[in-house]
Amino acid sequence: MTDKNELEGIVLEHNGALGDMLLAWAAFFSISSHFRNVPRFFRTRPAHAPFFAALDAAACPAKLSGELDGLYAASSWPVSLERILVVRPGLSSRPDVPRDPRFFFLPGVVPDRFDPPRELYRQALAARGIPWREDWLAAFRKRFGRHTPRGDTVLLFPGAGHIKKTWPLERFQDLAGRLAATGREPVFVLGPAEVERGMSCGPWPCRVPDSLTELMADLRAARAVVGADCGPMHLAGMLGTPGVALFGPTSPRQWAPIGMRIVRADMPCAPCAQITSGDFAPDCPTPPPCLAGITVDRVLTELDGIT
Repeated sequence: MTDKNELEGIVLEHNGALGDMLLAWAAFFSISSHFRNVPRFFRTRPAHAPFFAALDAAACPAKLSGELDGLYAASSWPVSLERILVVRPGLSSRPDVPRDPRFFFLPGVVPDRFDPPRELYRQALAARGIPWREDWLAAFRKRFGRHTPRGDTVLLFPGAGHIKKTWPLERFQDLAGRLAATGREPVFVLGPAEVERGMSCGPWPCRVPDSLTELMADLRAARAVVGADCGPMHLAGMLGTPGVALFGPTSPRQWAPIGMRIVRADMPCAPCAQITSGDFAPDCPTPPPCLAGITVDRVLTELDGIT
C-alpha cells in the first residue's frame, strides 16, 4: 500500500542498535518526504527518538502501539490497522507478522553478499515506487549540525556492539600516548556497554555522554575520531567528522561509516560475518587476528593525513 490517499497513518519502526538505525535514516527520510501529508509516528528506543522527531514524526500513541503489538499474535491483518502502513527496516529475517502489503519490511542484509544496507533499502523503496532522497545527508546535517572542530581533540571509541569487533585496548592506550606526544588531545569515549564491562581509560581523559545529543556535540567539536565498526563512528561520519575506522570480521564495503578512512589487517579469512550477533567467528580468539593485526603505526599514518 503506497497510495497516499488511502492512508491514515504511517508507523516508522526500529528497535535496533544506533548504527543500524542510522543506516536506515535515509530510508525513513525518503518515506517521510514521499508521504509528507500523511501523519507519521515512530516506535523506537527512547534514546533514538530525536532522529525520528526530526522527520516530523510523533511518538506512536499508546492505543496504536498496542494494536501494533497485537500483530505478533494475529493470523491476519487487523481491521483496526486497515489504513496504517508499518515500515520496518531489518538486518535479519522478516518479523513473524501477517503477510500483508501494509507491513513494509526493508531487508538490510542479503545472505552471502556484502551489499550496504542503505543500498538495499533504496532498492526496496524503488520497488514500491517511493523516490530516494539523494539529499538525505545534507538534510541530516541541517537538522543535527555538522563538523565544526575546536582544538585538537581526537575521540577514541574502544568499544563496539560485539566484543569481537574491538581493537585491543592496549593499542588504544598506546595510540593515546603517541597522539599526546605530538600535541593532540586523546579522549576516550565509553558507552553503557563499555562501562558495564568495566573498561578502563587508563591515565587518559574519559567521557561517558549522558545522551546522544551530548555525544553529537562532542563529535562535531572533535578534530577526528578513531573506533571500530560501531554506532558512534556512523554518527560521526554523518555529521562530517573525519576519522579512522578499524575493521576486522565485518566488511567495510557493507558497513563502512561515511567519509572514514578504513584500516584492516587484510587477512584472507576476513570478512567472515554479515551480522555480528551471537557467537560469530567461534574459532577465533578475542580480539580476533583480523583486528589484532592492525598496528598503531598504520592508524597513526591515516590520522596524520587528517589532523
